[in-house]
Amino acid sequence: MTHKATPLSIRAIAIGFATDMFLTQLFVLALMIMLFDPGSSSECLAQRIDFRLLDLLGLSWGLLFTGLGGFITGRLAPAYRYRNAVMTGGLSLVTSLSINGEPNEWTYVLGLLLTVPVALVGAWISGRWRENR
Repeated sequence: MTHKATPLSIRAIAIGFATDMFLTQLFVLALMIMLFDPGSSSECLAQRIDFRLLDLLGLSWGLLFTGLGGFITGRLAPAYRYRNAVMTGGLSLVTSLSINGEPNEWTYVLGLLLTVPVALVGAWISGRWRENR
């Protein structure tokens, strides 16, 4: 029996989005433990760190995980990888709008602008990966 590819693969979108969300939340948890655990010091790292650096770190890793979600979506739905990656990035964007920071911070705005394009880059890389194998 031949399986016909559909334009939207709910399975691929769900797995790509879940990967993005799971890894992002795991990163945030690890970062919070690092920042607020004083260890052998009398003060925690959160008291000594520049929060602009922390915003940039969060933006970079968050976009990396979004790209990975787009990559996975592209691998699972190769016939319509870009359409499905846009949906994965769109879900990540909507989630980001609902749970994250101040809308006037430049890292927040940059993250919003780059979320869907980074998911598309992940899908593009998945296509290149498939061609080179």
